[in-house]
Amino acid sequence: MSGGQLGDIMFMAVAAARLVQVEARLRAIESEGQMPTNDIVIRNVPAVRVAELTAIAASYQPEDISPVIGPLYDELFRRLDAAGITCTGPGIAYYADEPQGAGRIIVHAAVEVSAPCQDGDLRVRDLPPIDQAATIVHRGSMETVVPTAQTLTRWIDGNGYRATGYPREVTLECPANRDDWVTELQAPVSRR
Repeated sequence: MSGGQLGDIMFMAVAAARLVQVEARLRAIESEGQMPTNDIVIRNVPAVRVAELTAIAASYQPEDISPVIGPLYDELFRRLDAAGITCTGPGIAYYADEPQGAGRIIVHAAVEVSAPCQDGDLRVRDLPPIDQAATIVHRGSMETVVPTAQTLTRWIDGNGYRATGYPREVTLECPANRDDWVTELQAPVSRR
């Protein structure tokens, strides 16, 4: 493959990713003023034991998270299988700012397990509870999550709360067709 062909392929991939973002933004604009508040619930999220792997993404944008989190989950499930550890619940993705900054994000690809806590190549830890989480269910691939996340953010701002961290993403259904995924966003909040 020549450098020109590779450049064309990369350009098309970037253009396709931008198109997904534009389509998601257009859906968000179309739904402005039509926010379904009954879809958002404030609730306590209990602590959960998870096995996890982490990596760094360039930003919190879906186009930067997706290429990082997919391979993390593939490797996580490979390591769980090799260690004989069985998943006992859903996948949970969560995020933190990278200490060196520059907008980079630590991506945690986790899944609920019942194994003892451990450090090392495969970390098993207790994910702390969220005392108050504003939750909403997203239906579809995570590449199209922006309008759902925007609905959640607008609801939080409009109902006397403030976000106190990045939302967790709990995968409730994960069929082969990503458009059929069901994911709960759990944003930690507090009253203003």
